[in-house]
Amino acid sequence: MEARQARPARAIALVIDLVASSILYAIVSNVYGVPGQAASGVVLVVVWLLYVTIPEALYGATLGKMLTGVCVVRVDGGRLGIPEVLVRNAGRFVDALPFLYLLGGVAVLISPQSQRIGDWLAGTTVVERSFAGATGATRRPFVGAGRLLLAVLAVMMAFSVAFDYFGRPALVVEGTYRAGQLGLDSYRLHDAHWSLGEVTYQLSGTKSGVPCTGYVDLRWSGFGWDLSGWSEYCPVPNPS
Repeated sequence: MEARQARPARAIALVIDLVASSILYAIVSNVYGVPGQAASGVVLVVVWLLYVTIPEALYGATLGKMLTGVCVVRVDGGRLGIPEVLVRNAGRFVDALPFLYLLGGVAVLISPQSQRIGDWLAGTTVVERSFAGATGATRRPFVGAGRLLLAVLAVMMAFSVAFDYFGRPALVVEGTYRAGQLGLDSYRLHDAHWSLGEVTYQLSGTKSGVPCTGYVDLRWSGFGWDLSGWSEYCPVPNPS
């Protein structure tokens, strides 16, 4: 009965989690992906699994579940462990079929314990947190888990900011090349010359089979790198 009462909040939590994970995926794609191309489906899957698994392993609930007041428990009343969390989230690959969690949603509605496929495999369900007050009924973070999580997030953010400044210019050049705007059939970046908010790469490549050299300039706009100019020199060999 407790699991059935949690169904509306569980549905809202899913929507919140889908929106939050989509924002996270967009950030990852914009920082580490090639401009003009979304990050691969593998990246999307990894971001989604990390988003749902880590908080459930620590707190027994994703961000959406925390905001709606529900959490994951075992249906037999036993202690919720990491294996159950991993299995129920691996089951999302099936629950998400054929689209928008249709199979998982139907399973929750027809199951006496409101279990989607992943829950059935793991022996878990979702209830209101007030029904999971007993020790071990759901996951509780270990001492210092919050500080550790914040430290990890801070390191990841610092790395992303550094990559966005120092690593992304090469991806911007790659995006320009794939869009056919670089004017070369192939290219390779060489030495980079940095100044505050600007970077110039020497490059080599080919155009219609002719070897070329040149450079490409990028400028930091405050919101990212933009291609500000490039040149190419493709000497045509003299007939002998």
